[in-house]
Amino acid sequence: MTHDDDAQPAGPAAECTACPLCAGLAALRQAAPEAVEHLLKAGAELVLAARVLLEGPASDGHREPRPADARMRRIDVG
Repeated sequence: MTHDDDAQPAGPAAECTACPLCAGLAALRQAAPEAVEHLLKAGAELVLAARVLLEGPASDGHREPRPADARMRRIDVG
């Protein structure tokens, strides 16, 4: 025989607070939508920059020209 009085009420599940991923997701849920949008855009730019670094120069030392619609462009400094 079970007692319904001993059952705990249903509610939100307890969140993991031990790992950085869960802590980050919890912080994002509480952040303003503008901040989340900014972080997503910054993350996309970081991925694009990493892609350029990983592509490396061509075998002759020069990079291939990028299409005109590319979001990143090379800027010669100095």
